[in-house]
Amino acid sequence: MKDLSNFITALSIFLILPVFSGCGTVGVYNPATQQREFIFISTAEELNMGTNIHEDILKTYSLSTDEAKVERLRKIGQRVALVSDRQDYPYKFYLIDKDELNAFTIPGGRVYMYSGLFDRLGSDAKIAAVLAHEIGHCAAKHTVKKFQASMGYNLLATLLLNQVDSGSARQLAELSSGMVMKIVFSAYGRQDEYESDRLAVKYMYLAGYPPISVEQALETLKTEKESGFYPTILRTHPHLDDRIKAVKSEIENVSNEYQ
Repeated sequence: MKDLSNFITALSIFLILPVFSGCGTVGVYNPATQQREFIFISTAEELNMGTNIHEDILKTYSLSTDEAKVERLRKIGQRVALVSDRQDYPYKFYLIDKDELNAFTIPGGRVYMYSGLFDRLGSDAKIAAVLAHEIGHCAAKHTVKKFQASMGYNLLATLLLNQVDSGSARQLAELSSGMVMKIVFSAYGRQDEYESDRLAVKYMYLAGYPPISVEQALETLKTEKESGFYPTILRTHPHLDDRIKAVKSEIENVSNEYQ
């Protein structure tokens, strides 16, 4: 009965949260999503998460020692990061030495690209497009939201009801390394992908890169998929055809908005 009561309480909170959010009494406005959001993982906790996850990543993957490529990736990434809607932490970019078409981001603004994808994209603009998409996930706090969802309704209920000062740090610490990596590499939802693509187009324009490169990068992945080589990145970034269509529309919107 206690579990049922907790569930009903949490469900009630979720149902009334949009009402409070609309009144401006709950949540903080996120300029990336243009919505008020309830994020109970603080920036400090997120940065700590990122440090710990990065250490786990280094136990599994080797970073590229090609200094020219690493520096090129970093410069491209920082150029895009400067125009991100989120500036409460420094962005860091890493090149994983693996011949695979993949890229991902973790909490705390750390973005990773595999050398296989880096080489296949070729141009600075298409590399920037993929990084802009990942930065979009950071700005919209999609990575943090995935962890919040994994932490369950009980913690959310206690935080909202002020039953504890802050249990998020403890809960995060209790997540096993295997569970953490599973969350990191879990797929984003359709709306998260659309949102990050929208932000990528915006950031590309503001950073001085051609926004059409977002579409071109997606077309490159589509070509690889159709050739029988399934890009790993599509496992966590699905809905390719629909995304290409949406990106084309967003490019027109951005062009009209900033003319």
